[in-house]
Amino acid sequence: MFDNLEQQIKHDDAFSLKFRIPVYELLIISLVTVVPISLAGLYSLSQGDRALHVTIGNDFSAIAGSTAAEVSQFILERVTEVGRLAADPTLLDAVAAANKSYVGMNDEAVAAAIEKRDQAWNIVPVDPFVNQILASRVTVWLRTFSELDPRILRITVTDQKGATIAVTHKTTHYSQAGEEFWREIYNQGKGAVSLTDIRYDEVTKADYIGVGWPVRDEGSNQFIGAVNVLVDVSAVSAIGNRPPISPGTQVLLVKDDGTVIAAPGIAFSQRVKSPEYAAVRDAWGALAAQQRGYTVASFGSGRSELIGFADTGLKQDYPNFGWVVLVCQDTRQAFLAARLVGRMIALISVMGLVMVTLLLAYFAMHRKEPFTEIGELGKNPLLPEAPKPG
Repeated sequence: MFDNLEQQIKHDDAFSLKFRIPVYELLIISLVTVVPISLAGLYSLSQGDRALHVTIGNDFSAIAGSTAAEVSQFILERVTEVGRLAADPTLLDAVAAANKSYVGMNDEAVAAAIEKRDQAWNIVPVDPFVNQILASRVTVWLRTFSELDPRILRITVTDQKGATIAVTHKTTHYSQAGEEFWREIYNQGKGAVSLTDIRYDEVTKADYIGVGWPVRDEGSNQFIGAVNVLVDVSAVSAIGNRPPISPGTQVLLVKDDGTVIAAPGIAFSQRVKSPEYAAVRDAWGALAAQQRGYTVASFGSGRSELIGFADTGLKQDYPNFGWVVLVCQDTRQAFLAARLVGRMIALISVMGLVMVTLLLAYFAMHRKEPFTEIGELGKNPLLPEAPKPG
């Protein structure tokens, strides 16, 4: 019996010897390893969280920039297409022929002739001159453009006095000289490309813009007429209904007065103002916000959004096109991944510091007592001591 007991005690002592670590050595090891690692974790958490916010903000800004470039390209392509039309030889010949009818007439006589035809424009039965315009070879030729490209809603061509010489659809007046779009194209006789602000057509249920180009004489480059095309831009408006980049993300196209052109569930015809654009406009004056291309805006009730923004760049050449693209997401969703990782790092770091603190407290309470090695704690106090030999 005593032999078995002695063997058991020797086994326990052997097990204890394997794990004998003095408390002060464990404390030193903890101070050297756990504390620096925990502090480094907390520091990296603060720096990494800030860096990740910047990265996500830059991503939103980049998405807004690429979308803005897409919108700008769409508009500029429509402008280029109308420019090609204005330079087409068929159109140039028709405009030049119309201007020849004024040869030998003074300004008063020209104005009187245009006024007479303007009065007859909407009279029933239709005046033969009006029928001649509506059935002319150039008018038929223009209609092929709208048939081939559904985005072209209407085309109107005028001579140098603003009188209509060809149309795809009959206009309200024969003379376009009093219309704002024509005056912008005429530009005091110098000629200029003109884009009207976006509008909504109740009949076709389409968002459209007016693209105007001056018709110039090939030899002298002088203004001799104008082409105005109404272009359906619903394709641009559709960007708001694209699948979201990530859950909760919204892409908005907004005018510089805050009116939403396109957004999820919002149409331009609703004339909704964007609170996100108001926040961006307030931040726009800050140089840092302009350089970053994103901002974090609060909207009350503890709600905040990360907003990436980018200008389409169209306003520099076309004053009516101060369009801006916004990419928005609630900050709780935008920074969710960063917050989860950050909480894990913070929890591990804090637990490490707590463990070291408890060890320091234990060391402080027992510093006047002889240290008991950890391995000795493993001995079973209930077992009697083995009898000494001899």
